[in-house]
Parts: sequence; C-alpha cells; structure tokens
Amino acid sequence: MIRRFCSTSAKFIKPIQSRSEFELPINVERKKWYPKHMSIQMAKMEGRLRSVDLVVEVHDARVPFTGRNPVFRDRLFTVRPHILVLNKRDLIDMEKYRIPVEEQLRSEGVNCVLWTDCKKKTKRALDDLTKMMIQCLQSDFRFNRTVKAEYQVMVVGIPNCGKSSLINGLRTLTMDKKKNAVKEGARPGVTVRLQNRVRIMDKPLMYILDTPGVLNPYVRTVEENMKLGLCENVLESTLNMESVSDYLLYWLNKQQDYSYLKALNLEGQPTDDIRELLTRICQKNNLVHSINIPGKGHFDRWNYKAAIEMFLKIFRKRELDDCFLDKDKL
Repeated sequence: MIRRFCSTSAKFIKPIQSRSEFELPINVERKKWYPKHMSIQMAKMEGRLRSVDLVVEVHDARVPFTGRNPVFRDRLFTVRPHILVLNKRDLIDMEKYRIPVEEQLRSEGVNCVLWTDCKKKTKRALDDLTKMMIQCLQSDFRFNRTVKAEYQVMVVGIPNCGKSSLINGLRTLTMDKKKNAVKEGARPGVTVRLQNRVRIMDKPLMYILDTPGVLNPYVRTVEENMKLGLCENVLESTLNMESVSDYLLYWLNKQQDYSYLKALNLEGQPTDDIRELLTRICQKNNLVHSINIPGKGHFDRWNYKAAIEMFLKIFRKRELDDCFLDKDKL
C-alpha cells in the first residue's frame, strides 16, 4: 500500500479516495467575468496593430495552457511575431515542468518561450527577453513600418499575470529608471485601457505598449474558472471563494498531495470535505467571529472566510509540494 510521509509529527498519511470530478454545488451561481472594457480594448489593440512590430504575451507559469486567450492568437499572433513569457516561474518546479511545457507549446506552434519572475526583476531573465525581442524584431519583415527608425512592442495577456511588472522591469534594466512607468497591482483589473507607449531602450530605439488584461470571451469550463480564481486572474467578487478552495482541495487530493496538512500545521488524516477542512483550520487557529442575531443576542461562529484565505494563501505562496495546475494538459 502506498503511504506518504508529509507531517512534522512523524505520522504516515494514508491516501484517501478523492472525488472523480469536480462539480459546483447546485446553489452556487456561475458568473462570467468579462467586463465591457475588455471587448472595447481588444478592438483598440487590433486598431494599433499597424504600428506594432512585435507582440509579447504574458501568462501565469502555473497555468501555461489554461486561460490563454484564443482571440490573441487569431487576431494578433497570426499577423505579428509573438513571444510567450511565462511569469511567476518561482511558484512552480522548473526542473520538473520546463521541458514538457515547452515541448507541448512547440507542438501548438509556440516557438519563442521565456520564463520570468517579474516581481523580482531578475536581471538574467530580463536580459534574455531583451535579446529575444531584438532577435525577433530584426529577423522579421516589418510590413508597412520599414521606414520607421523605432520599434514598437505590444504586451498582452490575461488579468494580473505581470504585464506591468514586466514593462517596469525592462525599463529599470535597460534605462536604469527606478520609478515605475506603468501602474502595478496585486489584483486583476488595475490596467483597464490601452496605455501610452513607454520607451524601454535606446539602441535600438524601442517603445512598449501596456494593455489591459483580456480574458477568453468564450465559455470557460468550471475547472478553468477555478484555476484562474486560484491564480487571481479573475475578480474574487465574481467567484464563490469557498468553491475555489474546494477545488484546490479536490485537486490536491486527486494528486495524492497531502502537503496541505503540514503547511496548515494540521494533525490527523486528509479529508475530501471542504467544510471539515475549514473547520479544522478554524479550530487550530482560533478563527472565530461574533454575529448578532436580532432578538437572540451575540453568538460566536467559526470564521470560514479567514480559513479560506489561509488555505488559498499556502497555494499562492508556494507552501505546497506542487503548485503546477496544468498537469492534465501535458
């Protein structure tokens, strides 16, 4: 029998029978977050293509296939050179996933792939991106822009994947500018319109355009939505966060990855019941809040909202054994 050692208390964990598939509860409403500004800004991006020499797509390395917008491929990448930047590489096991991900992407026609961690603004990764951009620009025919002395690059991607951080990192590296040229945020929807171009290089002269995150306008599956919710690529107000945490529990148990017990400092065996797990988190951390019931007084209840945040945090901070969500795509 398979046994896993994943507890500081030196106890062996027995694998549990997890759910065969993930389903939302009947009472949970499925909302689709595709604000009007996304379709408007997508049209504006297309309108700017005549002045663009290269398109850089930024995506989350934890979900290199899930959520990538097919509209970008159909309307932008087919008419301009394309580089895919997989950001937040620090949140996955690069030694394990780099080669299979790149092989799968090549089979889909994506040949220029770069891995970065834009928040840390790693010099080597930004240097590699700069070289790749120059190589793509100088090796491709410039269509109607042959008489232009400068190059123009458009950065696209889904919300909250690190587009603005990438631009600021490039500008810091190539021009020694410490002040951010474009606004950054830790939530989706910070950039909501096409920005003015920013100079990021003098030799060759190069400008870059920051764009708002645009999601796939077509129907996304429940699992795709949950993965994007885990990676904070959609607004939490459009999701039921208990369902997102339930998906994380389902996904971990499906992989027989019980490292969440150690990360949460929980005793006992794993569970496939999200309410049971959240209650155990509340008990362990004394997460209680008081509610007032009119006519009856104040009562203490478990603070499930705080427990959900604590559970999601161990994924988002890479405190689990494996945070790569697209294993089924390889």
